[in-house]
Amino acid sequence: MSTTRHIGDEKYVSFTSVKRNGEERSLPVWIVQLSANEVAFTSAGDAWKVKRVRANAQVSLQPCDVRGRVRPGSTKVHGTARVVTPQENPQDLAAVEKAVNKKYGIVSRFVNLSSFLKGMFRRQESNDAAIIVRLSL
Repeated sequence: MSTTRHIGDEKYVSFTSVKRNGEERSLPVWIVQLSANEVAFTSAGDAWKVKRVRANAQVSLQPCDVRGRVRPGSTKVHGTARVVTPQENPQDLAAVEKAVNKKYGIVSRFVNLSSFLKGMFRRQESNDAAIIVRLSL
């Protein structure tokens, strides 16, 4: 099994992006495999990770637990990320959402409902986005 296939099979990965000042920030995210060299996850469109990817597309991924603790002995995978939104590329966003719903099932649907309701009470539009990472091989 290749490293790229393995990272997409993980339940959580530590997603590391770079701030404008060069400091790295990591957080745990769900991950899905889109193709042999692409993985992805969903996010709120106004999240800091989305803003960081727009400023610097170089990212890394490493298997972790739900709290973001990196699995000892795991391999860090590097890649180039891009943000997709309903306005910019609705087909890619739909493909990522479908893959996340398939892999994570009812839990992902509950999270989506929760985000939707939160947006309603704040009287804001939903800011759905996805980050697609092309892995360096």
